[in-house]
Amino acid sequence: MKPSPCIAIIGSGGKTTAMLTLARACPSQRVLITTTTHIYPVPPPESRELLVNPSAQQLKAALSRPGIVCAGMAAKEGKLSGLPEDLFSLGRSFADITLYEADGSRQHPLKLHREGEPMIPAGCDLCLIVLGLSALGQPVSQAVHRWQLCPKWTEETPVSAEVLLFCAREALQSSGLPPENCLMLFNQAEGTSQLAAAQEVSRALEQEGPSCRIGSLKEDASFLAPWVLGHLHSS
Repeated sequence: MKPSPCIAIIGSGGKTTAMLTLARACPSQRVLITTTTHIYPVPPPESRELLVNPSAQQLKAALSRPGIVCAGMAAKEGKLSGLPEDLFSLGRSFADITLYEADGSRQHPLKLHREGEPMIPAGCDLCLIVLGLSALGQPVSQAVHRWQLCPKWTEETPVSAEVLLFCAREALQSSGLPPENCLMLFNQAEGTSQLAAAQEVSRALEQEGPSCRIGSLKEDASFLAPWVLGHLHSS
């Protein structure tokens, strides 16, 4: 059976909100949401079914009809970790679309990736990279997860458009996907200074291949699904 279209979601500043927004936009489809790292469970009524440590039979049965199915393995702190490779593949085979978070950010609005991150299995169709504009103006030590991975920064280096561009390019490279298979979402655009910085960075990035959008999922998420799913179906 052919695997379903698959979207990895990485970065910080709204990954889970983006994933749930996309899942809700597919009410007539069988949607699998999961992770290759760790996420908090998405129980009913947000999902139709939550599966923890599922068997192959349970996963197949849950994905036999339309709705959102959240599945993963029990992990520490009440979180879910990724499904074993065979169950992940099985889930993709029975879902109409698979969405998964592929890295963590410890609640920071921006992040850098250590070796081995993000965890994007082969066969991923799109990578949605989320960047939180609330980081702007804050010191990197407070706003950027693993800021120490950039040797040019000190604890007090402020997050500027230059820092935002560095984080975006680093995520793009770390994804391992061609730029045209990556979408850059500058989330939390809730002020004029944030908008100006995001526009500057977007102009630079779009010359390198990825499609970019600026917005606030908190204020109006209606743009997200047409943009992301439109790229998915055209890829």
